[in-house]
Amino acid sequence: MSIELRTIDDASRWNELLNDTNHPTGFHHAAALDVLERHTDGDCHRLVGFKGQEPVGLFPVFTIRKGPATGAFSPPPNLKLPYMGPLMLDRQPLKRRRYDKRNRRFVEACQEWLDSQLGPGYTSLRTAPGYDDVRPFLWQEYDATLRYTYIVDIDRSPDELLSAFSTDARKNITSEYDVAYEIEEGSVDGIDRIVDQVRERHAEQDEPFCLENTTVRDLYEALPDGVIRPYVCRVDGSYSGGFVTVEFGGRAIRWVGAAKPSVDLPVNDLLDWAYVTDAMERGVTTYDLAGANNQRIAQFKAKFAPELVPYYALENGNRTMTALSKLYGTLRS
Repeated sequence: MSIELRTIDDASRWNELLNDTNHPTGFHHAAALDVLERHTDGDCHRLVGFKGQEPVGLFPVFTIRKGPATGAFSPPPNLKLPYMGPLMLDRQPLKRRRYDKRNRRFVEACQEWLDSQLGPGYTSLRTAPGYDDVRPFLWQEYDATLRYTYIVDIDRSPDELLSAFSTDARKNITSEYDVAYEIEEGSVDGIDRIVDQVRERHAEQDEPFCLENTTVRDLYEALPDGVIRPYVCRVDGSYSGGFVTVEFGGRAIRWVGAAKPSVDLPVNDLLDWAYVTDAMERGVTTYDLAGANNQRIAQFKAKFAPELVPYYALENGNRTMTALSKLYGTLRS
């Protein structure tokens, strides 16, 4: 039986299905998709594949038009989102052959829908960790780039986790310091300071940073309580560092922040430790450090005893549009 594609605009129905997928993220949540749609100057299409009446997969995709050109994106560009892409429902265990067939037919149906309904000249996807079979996209002539992130198993006691860290990480976390500092979960004001600090750090390195404070604030307000969590560190009462995490489905992603602090204190180590010990109590089992592709940054993240986990960047487009696909960086400019 073939897969039928439908668009699901009902937020409750979409989220109900999302909760049954195998590796959901907070960015897939209907409220997040609504916010991201407002901040992309494009359209979000919530695609759901059905085998008869049985839902089998979800795929949120954004289309953005610039003149005669149309691009399809998941996640949308310029918002510093690490992942999105398709998810398969996980209501019952499937044998390998059956799962492969279902995944292939779902991807084929999504591609047919995109081609017939939108006709994008360029498509860009980044899969969530755990969606590891991208062969159907390769068979649809996508180019795949293997990417990596670090994911920490925090489904254990704090002592067990701390003992797995590197020596310098343990020392940074357990040492006493001459300065007075405090770490706490912040609110909207914390979000503004975190994003501003990251923007300033990018400017120092002559790197672009297109994420607006309002996007993160709107996600904080729109998503259920506790999905977007800003953590901040203050030294002698002044802000010194922070990051924003995305918690969903028992998994956490460290999304925006952790810029180099301006004080002589291992702020980011202390922030990570404060966050994971809080998250443990909330039943979070994994902590995604969101990236292990930059050599310098990976060396810092590796000290937290993470697992190296792959994900994929996928691109498809005709030669002209692929050349323009700096579309990914210019469609909104």
